[in-house]
Amino acid sequence: MLKILLIAPCAGFFAWLGVMALRFPGGLLGGYGIKVSTPDGFNEIRAVYGGLPLVWSGLLFLSLLRPELRNPVALVVGAGCLGMVAGRLVSAGIDQGLGRLPGIFLLIELAVAAALIGSAYLKSA
Repeated sequence: MLKILLIAPCAGFFAWLGVMALRFPGGLLGGYGIKVSTPDGFNEIRAVYGGLPLVWSGLLFLSLLRPELRNPVALVVGAGCLGMVAGRLVSAGIDQGLGRLPGIFLLIELAVAAALIGSAYLKSA
C-alpha cells in the first residue's frame, strides 16, 4: 500500500505537466523568461515537456495495476528525475546561480525521485 501512496502522486504530477505542456506550450516556460512563439518551439515543448511526462505517467499508472512492473518502472522514472536534478545542478554551477523556479522544480524532481526509487526498495507490494 505504501508503494501505491508513493507512486500515485508522482504519476499525477507527470500527467499534469504533460497535459499543461500539450495545451499551453507557449506559456509553460514563461516563468523562466523563455518566450516560445514558433511552431518548432511549440513542437519541442509538446514533445519533451508533454509527451515524455505523459508516457512516464502512463507507465507509473500501469505499474499500479501490474505489481510486477512497479519496481522497474519506479527505478527508471526515478533515475530520469535524478538526471534532471543533475542537469540543474551542473547548470547552477556553470551559470553561478539557480533561480527561484528552477530551484522549486529541482526540489520537486528530487522528491519525486526519492519517492519512486524509495518505493522500489520497499518490501511490500
